[in-house]
Amino acid sequence: MNRLKVNIKQWIPLIFWILLIFGLSSIPNISGEKLKLPSGSDKVVHFIEYMVFALLYYRGLSHDRKVRKSFFVLLVLMTGFALAALDEYYQRYIPGRDSSVYDIMADLIGVLVGSAIYFGFGERIGRVLDRI
Repeated sequence: MNRLKVNIKQWIPLIFWILLIFGLSSIPNISGEKLKLPSGSDKVVHFIEYMVFALLYYRGLSHDRKVRKSFFVLLVLMTGFALAALDEYYQRYIPGRDSSVYDIMADLIGVLVGSAIYFGFGERIGRVLDRI
């Protein structure tokens, strides 16, 4: 039972992060222009959202020592792509929002950078994320 509690604790931040992503996508009539942000800054937001997504996903996966790290990368990339595509599809139905393949590309670059950060600094990041 204690191991199950640890595993659930590892996944809670990721679940909340995904809910935040879709929560932000649910805000109608929001754009960088309306918020007076520089052109293209929404891509930075997409990048950061999915970089954090990848790091939190690795945090959850890191407690399964039986799985190879190469499988982790494939799983995180595929899930990141699916989540990004679903998010963009969802935004098509929110008034004043649109979907863009460029947003998906920014999301995937965020997942790739998050993966690189995790594998470059994984041990240290894992300890920091475990404190959350």
